[in-house]
Amino acid sequence: MPTKKVTNKKVVDKKEEVKAVKPVEEKKVETKPAEEKKAPAEKATAEKKAPAKKEEAKPAEKKKVAVKKVAAEKKAPAKKEKVKPAEEKKAPAKKVAAEKKAPAKKAAAKPATTKKASTKKTTTKKTTTKKATTKKMTKEEQYAKLSLDTCLDLAKAMSMDVTRESIIQQLILNPDVKSVSENLVNKYQLTGKFNFEEDGYDEGLVEVLVSKVFETADIKPQKPEDLQADVAHALNYKFTDVVADGEEYKDQFDTMRKVLMIAQHKDIHDSKKLEEEVGVDVEKFVEEFMDLAYSVLKTWKYEDVDYYEHFIFAVLSQLEDLHNKYSNRIMMDVADLYILHGDYGLGDADYAYILRENQIKDYIYYRYASIYEGVDKDKAKQIANQALQFVDDRFTYYPNIIAVLEG
Repeated sequence: MPTKKVTNKKVVDKKEEVKAVKPVEEKKVETKPAEEKKAPAEKATAEKKAPAKKEEAKPAEKKKVAVKKVAAEKKAPAKKEKVKPAEEKKAPAKKVAAEKKAPAKKAAAKPATTKKASTKKTTTKKTTTKKATTKKMTKEEQYAKLSLDTCLDLAKAMSMDVTRESIIQQLILNPDVKSVSENLVNKYQLTGKFNFEEDGYDEGLVEVLVSKVFETADIKPQKPEDLQADVAHALNYKFTDVVADGEEYKDQFDTMRKVLMIAQHKDIHDSKKLEEEVGVDVEKFVEEFMDLAYSVLKTWKYEDVDYYEHFIFAVLSQLEDLHNKYSNRIMMDVADLYILHGDYGLGDADYAYILRENQIKDYIYYRYASIYEGVDKDKAKQIANQALQFVDDRFTYYPNIIAVLEG
């Protein structure tokens, strides 16, 4: 009997041990989901492995396990929401980054090839330019590449007062390029004044400029017999109409320019000496030219009057004897032309200067009043009245002034 009880106790004890052991196994089974849920978190962060081990170490108490289960279940979704999106975000980010990096590498690789190609091209260009620059051009080669306009600009930089037309006129008189170039160098004292290495030009540019003008212009050497024929034609010309007179004025202007260039080239300042040089009556030709210009320019543009004024005074300034004889007349001619073109201020100023500088004023006043007769009759009479204080019936143009007053 007692032996059976003992065995029964042992059996009971074994049953109780079995019962006590089974819940532990069940608890382990129940905690597996939490462990599975915690597994991603453990993968994501290494710091969350410690709490997982603590929960495995204390599985005996049901309440605590339940609380922990609930907490684990509550925490698990939070961890899923926090961790999984983070993993998902990270994963796409990594994927996107990886995808971006991959094409970037491909793209970078392609531009790298293009860059290499471009660098090769640039290097080839650089090498070609280096090859071109390594062979230094001579001064003559650099001058040869300059345009005519650039040569003229450089001539101005050298303080040369030259134009294409002025060089053409010198070449007409003397078609030798070297001779004309030497004359210009001597005239402007350019020898040794400029250094090509420092300034980019020197006196050698002058011959290049003259030769370029000679090549681009239709230059016919002026023969004395040709000039004589042109002047003879001008002296025998009779005024016909506006068109024919205009064409004749252009021809005479060109002939007068040739005469002026000969005087300048030969350094002649007297009309008689120039006449001996060219074999023409220079004074008569100047008179004919001024008469034709006064007639033609009344109907031409204002700018033509201004151009004529500068040109005719250049002629008279070169030939001093003609300047003393015709300066007053040419000033009145130009003043009349300015008034007829509406520039009354300049015309009046020219007449005021002439009247102030001359003692005999009757003719000047007559010219001054008569030019205003067709423009402003009241002003013409006013000018004639001013003339009466300077003239009387002893002067030649007194009757003409009275006629202006009565008209």
